[in-house]
Amino acid sequence: MPIQIKAMTFGKDYFNLVKNTLKVPTDDVMKKADEYFEKNSLDTAFIYYLVLCKRADIDLPNEERQQCAIAFLKKGNILYMKGSYADALNSYFTGLRIYKEGNGKREISRFYNNIGTIFCLYGDFGNGLGYYKKAYNLSRKYKDAINEYKVLANITMMTARLGKTKEARKYHKLLIKFKKSKDKECVFMWKFCMGMILYSEKNSIQAIQVLKEAVDYAQKNNLTPQYICSSYQMLYKSYSALKDDRMMLKYIRLYKEAAEKYGIMHSCLSVYMDYADYYDSVKDYKLANHYMKLYLDTKDSILNFQEFETIKNQQFVYEMAKYDEYISNLHEREKERMATISTQRNFIFVITVVVLVVSVLLIIVYRQKKSIDKSYNNLFVVNRDFIKNQNVLRVRMHESMARQKELEAEVERMRKTIDNGVCSRNEEIIKCDSDTCDDNVEKVRNASMRMSGDMRNKLLDAIIDIMENTTEFCNYDFSLLRLSTLVGSNSKYVSMVINDNFQKSFKTYVNEYRIHLACLRMSDTENYGSFTLNAIAESVGFKSYSAFVDVFKKTVGITPSLYKEKLRKE
Repeated sequence: MPIQIKAMTFGKDYFNLVKNTLKVPTDDVMKKADEYFEKNSLDTAFIYYLVLCKRADIDLPNEERQQCAIAFLKKGNILYMKGSYADALNSYFTGLRIYKEGNGKREISRFYNNIGTIFCLYGDFGNGLGYYKKAYNLSRKYKDAINEYKVLANITMMTARLGKTKEARKYHKLLIKFKKSKDKECVFMWKFCMGMILYSEKNSIQAIQVLKEAVDYAQKNNLTPQYICSSYQMLYKSYSALKDDRMMLKYIRLYKEAAEKYGIMHSCLSVYMDYADYYDSVKDYKLANHYMKLYLDTKDSILNFQEFETIKNQQFVYEMAKYDEYISNLHEREKERMATISTQRNFIFVITVVVLVVSVLLIIVYRQKKSIDKSYNNLFVVNRDFIKNQNVLRVRMHESMARQKELEAEVERMRKTIDNGVCSRNEEIIKCDSDTCDDNVEKVRNASMRMSGDMRNKLLDAIIDIMENTTEFCNYDFSLLRLSTLVGSNSKYVSMVINDNFQKSFKTYVNEYRIHLACLRMSDTENYGSFTLNAIAESVGFKSYSAFVDVFKKTVGITPSLYKEKLRKE
């Protein structure tokens, strides 16, 4: 049954309220709006809800955006109470969309319940019942007991009205748990719904018994007049179905008195029409005409009242439109300001990050450079000391080779002496002790055997002699064939001797001599100080400077230019 709400009044300056509320936290605005709604200050409450609705256009945290969606729900409730059903429906759907975008779940059932009510008001009972059922399933899923009770009552009454009594009884059974909660309205609705089901099943006698209990319960617990009037209406309809005119007239009279007393004018229309139909059926045309006149007068009155309310509602819509535009402009300016601040913050953040990253990179590069310089210095010192030590070793090797040649000559001389059976010189034969002579002969024979099997060593000596005492390898066309020719052997034997003794290829063996000589010439500033690195590379046998750099870096560990720079600093 429609509830008559006193129209909103204007005259207050809400612009200051809007300005003062614009920066107030969302929670506080919602609490304030709810307070005014509870006090029945619907106009002020509507403004607060409207402020929250406009905030939904701003990029808010999800929790605040959900509250804005609930503001649409409550704004729609006020519009519904004002009779602006289409606007209320639009508000419900808008809030539902925002609520779903934020992955909200619990409050969806309340949106669906209210949407279902709007559809039923327009006579679209199919869609209305569909939304009620959706609301019921979600209420159960998210344990919203309050809304579950309301939805169950709506479904039960709607299915009973549509004659779906089995379905109505199924949902009515589900109301029992709310009846047990001892909530007064829940207990009444359980009884009233049962009365409607029994009436729909044409079981008017039981319906009357249950509806009387509902009336007594409503009167005893001081429930609102709407509950009592609804019970009276179902009672006189039930007696009418039983053709009990006396009791029908009793309850239609009680219904009429209650409706007139509490100003429920739509109920009065129904009473007057039912009275007129009854007296017309019993041929009491005087009373029939009387109640028909009351019906028409009341209808005109209500229509005039509704027209007046419509005009006031249009004023309300107009005033709200002004506030809506004003709030929109404020929010647009606020969004622009926040966007500018956000851009500045982002720019400062990016600059700060870039500065920090560059600083960190510079520190890393500086430390790496110091580490690399230290490593290069260590390599330089190691190579410099190695070259010096290698020169000393070469001198000692030459001395050792000279002594070895002398020993070989002595051994050769002793071998010839033994072969001729000579044991003394200048024809003086000295008889030696038998044991001592045998030992010396054995030693000489062993030495002779080692040397006779040491052709490789001779070839190795020849190779080392060429590499150490000549600069043949400084020719860029110096090859394995050229070295073989110089030592009087073939390429196969020369390559084999180098591989077996130095564990490296001919090319690597020669390049190491070239790099060694290049290092010596770079340090010899007196004779080679005017030479460029390219000239030094050519002087030691490299065809190209790039090949020289590659081999130098692989052998020494640093580039020729860096090595020369270290020498200069030394």
